[in-house]
Amino acid sequence: MMIAVAALLLAPAASIAGVYQAQQMGVGAALELKNNGHFRYQLDYGAVSEHAEGDWSFDGKTVRLTTRPMPKSPSFELVRDDPAPTGELVMAVEPPGFGAEGYRLDAIVTDSSSGEKGLVTTDERGRVEAGKHRLSAIEPMVPVYGTVGGHFLLSADRGHHLILRFHANDLGTAAFDREPLPLTGSGLVLNRYDTEIRFIRSSH
Repeated sequence: MMIAVAALLLAPAASIAGVYQAQQMGVGAALELKNNGHFRYQLDYGAVSEHAEGDWSFDGKTVRLTTRPMPKSPSFELVRDDPAPTGELVMAVEPPGFGAEGYRLDAIVTDSSSGEKGLVTTDERGRVEAGKHRLSAIEPMVPVYGTVGGHFLLSADRGHHLILRFHANDLGTAAFDREPLPLTGSGLVLNRYDTEIRFIRSSH
C-alpha cells in the first residue's frame, strides 16, 4: 500500500483517477474521480448526508473539487418581526420547519456596541439568551449542516419575535469551490464537519 501511495504522489493527474472509499468507524464516504475530469461524491456522517458532482483537478499534490452546477444554499426567510419587550429575542420557524422535530436553532449574533460576534442557541421556546448585550443582527444557522442561512438586522430599542420560513433549496448538496484534498501517505484527505475523512483508493 505504501509503495502504491508513493507512486501516486509522483504520478500525473490521469493515474489519480479511480474510486475511493473511507474506511473509518462512523463514516460512510465514497469519491469517484473519472478520467474525463468529472467527480462524484457521497458522505454519510452522523446526521449529515450529502453528495456532490462536478469537476476535479490535480496539481501533483492536491486534488480540488468544484461542484457543477453550484447548488442553491438552504436559507431562512423573515416572515414577521413582531415587537417584544426590550432585550427579548425569540426565533421560531413556521411549519413544516425542517421536516423533523427537536431542532433548536443555533445562530451567530452581533453585539451592537462592540461589533463582536458570538454563537447562541435557542431554548425549547425559541428564546435567545443575550444577557446584557444589545444585538444589532442575527444569522440563523441550518441545523446539522451548520451553514449560515440568513442575516437579519435588529433594532436595539425594542425586542424581537422573529417568525422564519425555511427554504431547503439544494440542502444536502455540497457546494465545493476548489475544495482541497491533499494526497498524503494515507490517501486523499478531506476535512469536513470537524473530522478528517481519509479516502483510500479501492479501484482504478
